[in-house]
Amino acid sequence: MAEKTRKLAPTTLLILLAVASFAAATVTVTNITRWTVVARYAPIVKYAGDDAETGWVTVGYDVRGNVNRTVITLVGFKGDPTKYDSVLKICLNTTVAGGKAFDVYLVWNGTVKGGWDYVDYVKLWIEDKGPMFITSSGASPSEIGPVTLPSGVNNCAVVSAEVLVKPNAPSDDITLVIFEVNVKAVHTP
Repeated sequence: MAEKTRKLAPTTLLILLAVASFAAATVTVTNITRWTVVARYAPIVKYAGDDAETGWVTVGYDVRGNVNRTVITLVGFKGDPTKYDSVLKICLNTTVAGGKAFDVYLVWNGTVKGGWDYVDYVKLWIEDKGPMFITSSGASPSEIGPVTLPSGVNNCAVVSAEVLVKPNAPSDDITLVIFEVNVKAVHTP
């Protein structure tokens, strides 16, 4: 009997190894997907606000690295908090939005260039949301909104700003600080 067990032991071991190898086998299935990219205009567009007519606010556009940027310049009067009620309009592009509503936010992205030596603060509002209080330390809160742009014509959210330039700032129209705030648009079902 012991001899029979000795002969079965290698056979049993081989059977167990074969079963274990099938249990640990990995199966890979490749399912192919095809992706198509098309070009369209964005469902949200930005326009100069009414304060651009004063000459103390300018709104322009720039493309760097294949990314569109809206460039806003504010004049701050030294030592006087300067409030602009309509710097930028964020509007629904009804020809592209396809009857969809969007929630829009302002999101702090950081200081790009310059220092805050001569700028005490900048505050931003989007409609009645805010302010986003921006200083050399960053922004608080880092995001304001949402403001819902319902589907339909002429639906815009107005961005307001206040800036305080320190009294000791130079007066030769040099750029004091450049920072970025993104407009985030989220489709609302």
